Amino acid sequence: MSQFQSDSCLTFECPRCGEAAHDDFETLAFDAPQDWRCAACHRVFSVLLVECLGCVAETVSVAMIAAEQPLPAQLPCSTCGTRRADHENSDDTLL
Repeated sequence: MSQFQSDSCLTFECPRCGEAAHDDFETLAFDAPQDWRCAACHRVFSVLLVECLGCVAETVSVAMIAAEQPLPAQLPCSTCGTRRADHENSDDTLL
């Protein structure tokens, strides 16, 4: 999982060639793997964007194909390290 924060755009690496990719126009939707074509090697890979329920940070996961992506609830936050499942199962949730 490779993610870089640059001002306001999300940057991640192609898992095939390592080229940096940028989501300049915020086209990635949360919680659903999406195909992304690398500008360098022109191959398609899967990108999963998840927002942390605790600190509201965005975490991105890249994989060769969507079937290799973790469930959004199981992906650890790149900032605070907790998983969405940890927040969802917390006693702190309001009823």
